Formats: sequence, structure tokens, C-alpha cells
Amino acid sequence: MKILIVDNDTSTVTTLKALLLSQEVPFEIDTAYGGQEGLDKMVAHPDYDLVLLDIMMPTISGMDVCQQMMKDYRLREIPVLLMSSSLPIPPGEFQESLQKFSPLSVVKGVIEKPFVIGDLLAEINKVARRPL
Repeated sequence: MKILIVDNDTSTVTTLKALLLSQEVPFEIDTAYGGQEGLDKMVAHPDYDLVLLDIMMPTISGMDVCQQMMKDYRLREIPVLLMSSSLPIPPGEFQESLQKFSPLSVVKGVIEKPFVIGDLLAEINKVARRPL
């Protein structure tokens, strides 16, 4: 399974990559340290099974990345799990609001930092193009 992690926090990227690579699942992990770098990688290689995308990043936020993905027919097929340390609304309400988006919406869920690996793997399996 090919996953792109997009987050401006290098420690989050490093930790998340190590957590995923320590699993028995054959993950192929790519990383980007900002929204534009993530978009550039997706345009160059639109075959990711999942993007783990931080919501709050400088210059190009995670929501901006999602809006750009929706404009490209190849990128809007890539499922996205948004990551956040804290949300302005409870996660359950955020999940409900996702249901109101277009059926083409790339956002398939949200996970909160810090990660519980079992919960993260369950979410990945639920939304990735190719389940675990």
C-alpha cells in the first residue's frame, strides 16, 4: 500500500513513518513537508492509495490541498485522512459534516494526533483504495 504523509512537522512525519513501517503490512511510504510539495508529488505520481494530510500547515493548508485535489480528476480519486492535533469542533461532528460534501470529496475521515496505531490502521484500512 502506497501512502503519502503530508505534514510540516518533521517529528510527526518521522514518527508516523516509523510507526507504519514497523507493521507487518507492506507499506510504501512517501513524505512531503508542506502542501505544495504534497501536491507536486501527487501530480507526478497519482497512484497513492492514501494521503495522510495535516490540516494546519503554513502557506497551503490541508484544506487548500483538498480543494486543489478536487480540481484534478486523477487526484480526486485519492482518499485523504486529515490529521489534526486539535479540532475546533469535536471529531464526531466533523465526521458528520464530511457526509455533506460532494460524493467526489477526497476527505474520507479525520484522525487526531497523537496517534494510537491500532486506530490509525483501522482508519487506513477503512478508507484506502486497496485495504490492508
